[in-house]
Amino acid sequence: MEMFRLADETRYNLAQFFFNDTKIVLGGFKTTRKQEVTKRIAKDDHNAYAVDFGEESFEWEASDIDQKFRKTFDEIMTYQKANPGALATIATYDYNKETGDLVEDDVFYGSWVEELGKENANDPFSAKGGSLRKKE
Repeated sequence: MEMFRLADETRYNLAQFFFNDTKIVLGGFKTTRKQEVTKRIAKDDHNAYAVDFGEESFEWEASDIDQKFRKTFDEIMTYQKANPGALATIATYDYNKETGDLVEDDVFYGSWVEELGKENANDPFSAKGGSLRKKE
């Protein structure tokens, strides 16, 4: 059997990252919904004849985060490790093309930070993580 993941990516105009009493507004924000898939292949064949679907997951990525939030994200990473039940909520928004208003799109619960990246100490940084579930 061969295993791979199908992905569906969405880019948002704005996201709010809520952790305890902290709220951070994020610009360049992207989420990915992934579906684990295993192809069934017969012993004497190279072509799949069926698929099995496995776990679904949600990943997120924020870019161009202001350096003033770097310490906050570092603290969140440290805190969540010691308190795995204390996870963030992320609400995403898009602009309504007719009115120009921000409209809530998706909300992700049980979100964690798993990676922080920076290229220069004075430039914006990026963050990546995952979420347990999405608001239905």
